[in-house]
Amino acid sequence: MNACIPVALILSATLFAVGCNPKGTNETLVASEEWPEAAFELVDAFVEGGELHVTVQYGGGCAEHDVTLESAGPLLKSLPPKQPLRLVHRTPGDPCRALIQEERIFDLKPWRGAPNGVTVILLENWNEPLIYENN
Repeated sequence: MNACIPVALILSATLFAVGCNPKGTNETLVASEEWPEAAFELVDAFVEGGELHVTVQYGGGCAEHDVTLESAGPLLKSLPPKQPLRLVHRTPGDPCRALIQEERIFDLKPWRGAPNGVTVILLENWNEPLIYENN
């Protein structure tokens, strides 16, 4: 019976040490939706075919970055219809200071105002309306 006590203590100590590991997977951000929004600059934007092409610029270089296109409000019932959209830049945190500039391309089909015709894209932080012709 005395031999069982040291084994139980070792097992308990091992489980305690593993359970208290500060680098456990529960502390890592695994999905970009959990990452906070981060600043960026919209350098260029244009529509080609059914796609929105944007050039974004942000600081970083050491961590992952995610840029998504999201609705900035409901479709405006005008002629032609107008869809407000916004870009969202997320990162889990990037201490590096490199200036990153990259092009991203987004499919505009989810935001078309009519099956055929023109939808005007009102992109947040972009002064010009963008014409999306969905024929």
